[in-house]
Amino acid sequence: MTGPVLATVLGLVAAVGPAHTPSSAMVSMERARWLMGTLCTVVVEHRDSVAALGALTAALDEIDRLEDVMSSWRENSELARLNRSAAAGPVACSSELAAVLDSALVLARLTDGAFDPTVAPLVDVWDLRGNGRVPEAAEIAAALARVGWSGLDLDRGAGVARFARPGMSLDLGGIGKGFALDRAAATLASLGARRALVNLGGEVMALGERHIITVAHPAARLAPAVELEVGDACVSTSGQSERGFTVGGVRHGHVLDPHTGRPTATAASVTVVCRSATRADALATALLVMGRERAAAFVRRRPGVGVLWLEPAGSGVRAWNWNLFTIRAAPGADVTWMDRSEWSAHTLEKGIR
Repeated sequence: MTGPVLATVLGLVAAVGPAHTPSSAMVSMERARWLMGTLCTVVVEHRDSVAALGALTAALDEIDRLEDVMSSWRENSELARLNRSAAAGPVACSSELAAVLDSALVLARLTDGAFDPTVAPLVDVWDLRGNGRVPEAAEIAAALARVGWSGLDLDRGAGVARFARPGMSLDLGGIGKGFALDRAAATLASLGARRALVNLGGEVMALGERHIITVAHPAARLAPAVELEVGDACVSTSGQSERGFTVGGVRHGHVLDPHTGRPTATAASVTVVCRSATRADALATALLVMGRERAAAFVRRRPGVGVLWLEPAGSGVRAWNWNLFTIRAAPGADVTWMDRSEWSAHTLEKGIR
C-alpha cells in the first residue's frame, strides 16, 4: 500500500488509506465529530484549503442534522415523534424521513424481510440498548406480533406515514448511517471535494478512485484480514462481535432475525460494497441474517453488489467473495479463500491491481 493512511476506522473495518500519493497541488484535510453514537471522521482532498474546511464542516453538519431526523435515541427526533403517534393515524414526514422510509421498505421487500425497519419491539424486549436480557418465549412472540415491514404504510407523495397495528415502532439503525453517508457524500461533491473518505463508525464512503479498505477479522477488530480496493463506493460491514451481551456463558449478538425474533447465531462478518451507502448498510444486516448460503444466492443474481463473507478459523479466517475483484489478504493475515472458481485466478495471485 502506498501513500499515507488517511484514517483509522472503528469496528470491523480496520483501516483506510489511498492507493496513490496525493498530488502536491491538492490539500488534504481531516476533521472528526461524535455523531450517531460513534466517531465520524471526514478526510477530503481539495485544491483550496478554505474550501476543504468548508466542505468538511458542511458534511459533518449534514449528518448531525439527519440525526435529529432519524435517531430513535433522541426523544425529540422526528422518528421518535412518528413512533409515538403513527398507530393513531397518518403522521406528516419531512422529505428526508420519507426518503429513508421509502428506501427501507424497498430493501425490506428486496430481502424478504431479512432487513426490517419495524424491528424496534424486538430491540426493546432484548434490551439491546441497555445491558441486554434473554426474554421468555411469550415475550418474543408478543414482540413479533408488532413487527413486520408491510405494516408500515408510507404515502411518499403526500408525505405521511402510519402503522397498521398498535405497538409498532421503527428502528433505523440498520439503514440510517448509510442514508446519512449518501447525503454527506453529495454535500462534499457539491462543494468541490475531488477525493474524500467519510467513516461513520466503520461504515466508509469513498469518493474518487483507488482507496484501500482493510476489513478486520470478525472476532478481532484490530486484526486486519482482507484488503479491498474501492472507488466511488460505500463499504459496510456487519457482524456480531462488536456489540451484544453474555448471559449464562452464552453470547448474544445485536443483529436480530426479524422472522424468529432472536439474535442471528453466527460468528461471521459480512462486508457489502456498492455505490449506495443506504443500500450497503441495509444489505450488510440482511445478508448476515440470511446466512452464507442464502446470501450467496442473493448476491449471485446482483452483479452490482460486491460481498465479502468472513468466518473465524482459529487465528485466521475463511473467506468467501462474490462480485469483488480487487481484493487480497492483508499482510501477515491467514486467509483461506473459498469458492475460488467464482472469481479470477489473476485476482487471487496478483491481489489488488
